[in-house]
Amino acid sequence: MMVKVNKRNLDTIDNNQLDYYQKLKDKLVNNFKKEIFHKIEVIKILKEIKDNEYYKLDGYNSFNSFAKNYKIARTQVYDYLRLANAMEEGLLEERFIIENGLTISLLSLRDKEGVNIKKSRQNPIKPLRFQLKSQNSYAFYKSNAKFTSFLMDELFENQKDLLDKLLKKYKELKGE
Repeated sequence: MMVKVNKRNLDTIDNNQLDYYQKLKDKLVNNFKKEIFHKIEVIKILKEIKDNEYYKLDGYNSFNSFAKNYKIARTQVYDYLRLANAMEEGLLEERFIIENGLTISLLSLRDKEGVNIKKSRQNPIKPLRFQLKSQNSYAFYKSNAKFTSFLMDELFENQKDLLDKLLKKYKELKGE
């Protein structure tokens, strides 16, 4: 028994699937837009509650204890307040948050400073992680972390020849 496929049926299925797929993508975009608008509304509400100390009406002693009662992480609350302060001071526009999202908006504030916005103290350089061969060396470097940081920077900046020599020795031992 031989089955023939009618090409017209395949084309209509493909067109129907494409239309359906396009509708799904449109819904996704609309839902993201709605979500960001809701988050901006939450940002404004939290700022107003904190600024006017409305949380005291419920018997909370601090804004932090008020925020704990809601299912929002403490860091998220303070990120929202940072965005609200930036919008209030004109460092950030609502449109920028809508177009770029919360994360990029927060990153753009990292180097900015305003009346209610402090410059980020977070180090943009990620910590280095590696495994040491002996417990003694681990204990030494762990107890002298700032010295270890200084040593590694000093070797890299001012002792390149020693660093190159050690790298060469390492490669020879490894067999590269």
